[in-house]
Amino acid sequence: MIKTVRGVIKGLGYAVDGYIGAFREDRHFRINLSLSLTGTLLSLIFLDGCTRLILALVNWLVLAFELVNTAVERAVDTATTERLPTAKLSKDAAAAAVLTVGLFALTCDILILLPAILRRL
Repeated sequence: MIKTVRGVIKGLGYAVDGYIGAFREDRHFRINLSLSLTGTLLSLIFLDGCTRLILALVNWLVLAFELVNTAVERAVDTATTERLPTAKLSKDAAAAAVLTVGLFALTCDILILLPAILRRL
């Protein structure tokens, strides 16, 4: 049991290191973190019930995808310094995934959150 708890704590430490590393080294991560925090905070303030949780989840999915994108970019950069078409596609596809989720989050924020904010003003 103690060994399992130590393993979980060690794993959490790696995850925290991932957050810290992405925050320090990736400008897009910092941008998406501020947007996700803002969207989540506004959702918690202006929405009710499940809608607030769903919108918060959508906003945090952008951050999760950005972390995966950061990992893909670093892995490709570590694997090769050549300009290979497959390396470019890997990085571009990961960035496209972030963009796709980001556009979905923006659409949800505009359609759901913005009207709720405007009603309260």
